[in-house]
Amino acid sequence: GVDGATRAAKARDALALVGLAAAFDKKPHQLSGGQRQRVALARALVIEPAVLLLDEPLGALDLKLRRQMQDELKAIQKRVGTAFVHVTHDQEEAMALADHCVVMNDGRIEDEGPPERVYARPKTRFSATFMGESTILAGTVIEARNGIVMASTAVGPVSLPGASTAGATVALAIRPEHLVLGEAKGDVPLGTATVGDVVFQGSFKRVLAASTLDPALQFIAKASASATVQAGDTIAISCNAQDIILLAD
Repeated sequence: GVDGATRAAKARDALALVGLAAAFDKKPHQLSGGQRQRVALARALVIEPAVLLLDEPLGALDLKLRRQMQDELKAIQKRVGTAFVHVTHDQEEAMALADHCVVMNDGRIEDEGPPERVYARPKTRFSATFMGESTILAGTVIEARNGIVMASTAVGPVSLPGASTAGATVALAIRPEHLVLGEAKGDVPLGTATVGDVVFQGSFKRVLAASTLDPALQFIAKASASATVQAGDTIAISCNAQDIILLAD
């Protein structure tokens, strides 16, 4: 509903906004995948919507380009001030982009809040395992008083801060970065485990280890990139009580 000159000016402004000012006269086949994504964003922004829905906008991109586009999306959102509702199955992408993170499961909201809180203190077991990895210990509360819960688990009794009731069935979630491998023990011993796999992932090693007390219990831990742990090792595992997440099972 605007004249040609206004259309062209608005199109140029939208392309400049997404860093493609020089691409105004290019054909689609002359653009890279990342540039096409930015054109799609410019087409949505040029009509100045009050809210913009992005449904898996980065799914078709390779990892390096996806990271670059994440940074650009965040910068663009701050410049235009439009509310972005960003739908993704990539948990790292959700946490990197969101001011407010909503975890949905089967059409229900499982958890919502700032991404730091959703990751560090998830409200449900689904949220704890979906937003990043967790080792889950099944437990039964033996005693709960003065803000301390004592739970019976397959690796022995575990005491941690929290609120519950005696006899309640609970799940104790521990993030990989909070599991301590070897002799530098945390204040909650979790027994020993046999290392099944060690995967080098650049800045750290992802360690999978089966508990020697309950082989069905699989610990998922992050070790430093220089750690000497390898498959077949039997290692002590522990964590600190304040790092354990108490969940109703």
